[in-house]
Amino acid sequence: MAKIIKIRVTKPQMEKICERIAEGESLTRICNNTKSLPSWRTVLRWVQENDDAHSMYRKARALQCEVMRDQILDLVNMALPDDPKLAMAEVQRRRLQADHMDKHIRQMQPLGVRDKAEDKAAENNGQVTLSWANGNLEIN
Repeated sequence: MAKIIKIRVTKPQMEKICERIAEGESLTRICNNTKSLPSWRTVLRWVQENDDAHSMYRKARALQCEVMRDQILDLVNMALPDDPKLAMAEVQRRRLQADHMDKHIRQMQPLGVRDKAEDKAAENNGQVTLSWANGNLEIN
């Protein structure tokens, strides 16, 4: 008997969600503020169960990280207040915000925007040969 899979999120809904994620919005904000979309829990369950949804979601999150990198650059390049005390406080606030965003980027996208299997394979294709002859160790 074939397994019956209940479709929880339609493809157009998933495309809309992924588009907004790629633009920098959070999944919870998207789902909580849009009545026509399922809850964020439902979306995450669907991403776990459906390979196409998982692929779309990963790509959207990778693009979201690129948007966040641009936001960090914008944050760093913004003008500071003229008052020295306010400027120092603003520098500390921006540093905290940029560090938080950078940590999020590193967790979500450790290998960059192009997270492909062939890229990983190319990095780990080195070969090490050890041989022991006449009491000398040779490394090739």
